[in-house]
Amino acid sequence: MAPTCEGVFIIYGITDCPACLRAQADLMQHDIEYAFVETDFSKKYREFLKKKFNWSTFPIIVKLSGDEETLIGGYDDLLKLFGWSGKI
Repeated sequence: MAPTCEGVFIIYGITDCPACLRAQADLMQHDIEYAFVETDFSKKYREFLKKKFNWSTFPIIVKLSGDEETLIGGYDDLLKLFGWSGKI
């Protein structure tokens, strides 16, 4: 059976972004697997991601499903997805 990343979240972010850090902390607190993709040193890649997902701010949070990345949105959207208050 081939390995899968089904259900893993990807956070595209910037290391000193408060919302990026909170998203990581919340997922970690709830023992939910995620990967953080640091985009600090590539403005071109950040612009590429904004266009790809039609999202203008960071973090850009997606969930893996098969070979697809499903856009969750930003930090507030992650909170809504799980019904979290943001004060964990």
